[in-house]
Amino acid sequence: MNDIILKYLQGNASEKEKELLLDWLRADGENKRAFSEIRDRWLESGDAPVSDPEWVKRAFARFTAGVEAKEKARRQSRLSFYMKVAASVAVLLICSLGSYFAGQKRFFGSSTTEQLVMNRVIMGKESKGAVTLPDGTIAWLNANSVLVYPEHFSADKRFVRLEGEGYFEVVRDEKAPFFVETNGMVVNVLGTHFNVKNYENKETIETTLLSGKVEVLLSGMNKGIILKPNQRISCNRQDGTYNLAEVNASDYIIWIGDKLVCTNEKLSTILHRMKHWYNMDIECKKGVRLDHRLSLTIRKESPEEILKLLALISPIRYTIEGDKIIISPK
Repeated sequence: MNDIILKYLQGNASEKEKELLLDWLRADGENKRAFSEIRDRWLESGDAPVSDPEWVKRAFARFTAGVEAKEKARRQSRLSFYMKVAASVAVLLICSLGSYFAGQKRFFGSSTTEQLVMNRVIMGKESKGAVTLPDGTIAWLNANSVLVYPEHFSADKRFVRLEGEGYFEVVRDEKAPFFVETNGMVVNVLGTHFNVKNYENKETIETTLLSGKVEVLLSGMNKGIILKPNQRISCNRQDGTYNLAEVNASDYIIWIGDKLVCTNEKLSTILHRMKHWYNMDIECKKGVRLDHRLSLTIRKESPEEILKLLALISPIRYTIEGDKIIISPK
């Protein structure tokens, strides 16, 4: 199996070898964890090209040895399959999910149990990137996000599943509507630009429409809710209640850019943009001078690096509690 894994990582695996790898992954959760660690070690193992046979041999030996050394600890670990993905790399896996969408007849018009070849794109903790789907639709994925989609869309429907946050520019096809499924919400699309946020550790699921028109289907509801541009719907996971609000939709896709530029902006505006850039909640205590103006550019700096800078050039102090930033006056 090591030889097949090596070929897969190099991009040289045949379809038959991919199927064998898939069967091995499906056979045991321990195999999935082993592959996850092997893949991560591969991605982190030096700068030499994978086409160099000697480097390949040495690198593979290094991460294989590391996997064996951690075998006992791994058995005791409950880390999920996604948590050890390299921070700056999107990993594409091929999965056979025979009835992945079985039971979704309400949304997809079919309860087929045929074997579908599915692709899975995973973004690490500090990564984000874009993938082009089989129909030409472009999907941007934020950090800690997973997108599952079929190798080929059917003629009458296109469906994907999102965990985390994604921005979609959907190719219009009236004969094949586009569906984005999350836990508790399905977005039905004909052709449009919209953002979906579905992080399991958040209380709400959100969809924000930039252009076009989408229908949002919520669990327990027989009728969908139509969104107009610059509208956002958020649904509470626990009780199913929802809120429809008018927003500046462009704020909600700040994160897809390679940098965030703020020129002579109020602190309130900068913090609002940072909230979407870093996907973190920001709370401002009473007395913070939100009208204080400053300029800065954020590229790949961490939230703490930027907050340290802000604390030097503006009268604030900060604390970070998990995925929440608290700003107080200095």
